[in-house]
Amino acid sequence: MFEPKRLHPISAIINFVKTLKDAALPLILVLVLNGNIFRGNVDWLPLLIWAGVLLLVLGSGIIRWLRFTYRMEEGELRIEYGLIFRKKRYIPIDRIQSLDFSEGIFHRPLNLVKVSVETAGSSGNEKAEAELTAIRREEADELEEAIFQEKKHKWSGYDEESDMGGEIEESPREKVYGMTMKEIIMMAITSGGAGVVISGVAVFFSQFMDLLPVGTIYNEILDWIQIGILVVAFTVLVLLLIAYAISIVMTILRYANFSVFLDADDLIITRGWLEKKQMTIPLNRIQGIKMEENLIRQPLGYASVTLISAGGSVLKNDEHQLRLLPMIKREEVSEILKKVLPDYEVVKDFHQPPKRSLVRYIFRHSWFGFAAAIPLSVFFFPYGLLSILGGVFLAVLGWMAYKDAGWNVLRDQLTLRSRGIIKQTYTMKKYRIQSSYKKQTYFQKRSGLSSIEVTLTSGNGRALAYCYYMEEKDSNHIMEWYRMKKIREKPAKV
Repeated sequence: MFEPKRLHPISAIINFVKTLKDAALPLILVLVLNGNIFRGNVDWLPLLIWAGVLLLVLGSGIIRWLRFTYRMEEGELRIEYGLIFRKKRYIPIDRIQSLDFSEGIFHRPLNLVKVSVETAGSSGNEKAEAELTAIRREEADELEEAIFQEKKHKWSGYDEESDMGGEIEESPREKVYGMTMKEIIMMAITSGGAGVVISGVAVFFSQFMDLLPVGTIYNEILDWIQIGILVVAFTVLVLLLIAYAISIVMTILRYANFSVFLDADDLIITRGWLEKKQMTIPLNRIQGIKMEENLIRQPLGYASVTLISAGGSVLKNDEHQLRLLPMIKREEVSEILKKVLPDYEVVKDFHQPPKRSLVRYIFRHSWFGFAAAIPLSVFFFPYGLLSILGGVFLAVLGWMAYKDAGWNVLRDQLTLRSRGIIKQTYTMKKYRIQSSYKKQTYFQKRSGLSSIEVTLTSGNGRALAYCYYMEEKDSNHIMEWYRMKKIREKPAKV
């Protein structure tokens, strides 16, 4: 693969669309602020300037496509690019951790993929080490195979058996988990995606508040509210149902065809319908496991399992990237993990905080709710009294947090369980823990209580696991366990 290759020409269009998306808000401002566009009273000069800028951007995208080449040569992935100044980026093959593929709406009709090259150095960066915006699927597979063969050749140089003519066997890709459409629909129904849709709409409208006739709208709303509070409540309910329906559709599109494969020392996750994605996660970068159970799924016996990985730029843009098991029965988690990460054990027996911690859990969760209910009840009496129910709900959540909190030490493995709104269980190995903290206030010390916090390296900076208000002797036990000589050797094969 020594011949320099170019990206597909559609990459110029993709880059242009990205630029157009970033410039959408300024362009709308120009359209709105430059006269009455509905009556034809428009100042055309700014529009012509914008049109010229967009043509310039499109032209520069075409030139960038012409100047961008990549090739495999002398054990390196060599990329050359640059509009004015020619830049060269040489990435040694042994530094490449994985190639992640994704197919957007521009890629799929033409059988193209976007390739993100992940290295150890890209762990803390917002972007991948390198990106090939659009290449043919066959070329992406050839590139992946060439990288594998190059690595195999280097490894065989250090393998004594290879000197005797032995060959490294390629392990076949094994499918370890897949979701049916029924499971995906159930996951979509029990997810909390409506909040994401509502917040997205709120952010969108906040960008245009200065352009709207707020005073007129406010007066219209006051007149409308006089029609009746039931009409307002019904409208809000309809909008929430629409947001909920949109979130269900988005979840189905995101997780359609979800499958997990084990390929030698890599974990491969594929998913997506409109936009297909394939993520490759080296097993040696997995720092721990997080199991989550929300308020709806927990009574039904379902959970989701997420991998905590040491890095990768794709993790910063999509929180769903490392969902190993998006929704699965709790009792089935252990069986799947034994295939993927056999040295991790799913524990069921936890040491819980003492009963004297219960008051602290309830106060920690509910004090703000009851404090906010006081002014709301006074200024909006009698309807404001309903806000007390919010404090009661938070108090119940505090009681649930107490019941769910716990810890377990099993040889070189620590498991911490806690709850905010979602119940979270972190499972981690001692040699993966970055730091461990024991926290204790004056009043906790008098009660013989303390809290433990443990951090792991994650693509988003760090992952924090904790257990609050546990027996002080238990937190001392965990700290002593962590202070002991760490296991320096990683498992030979995970």
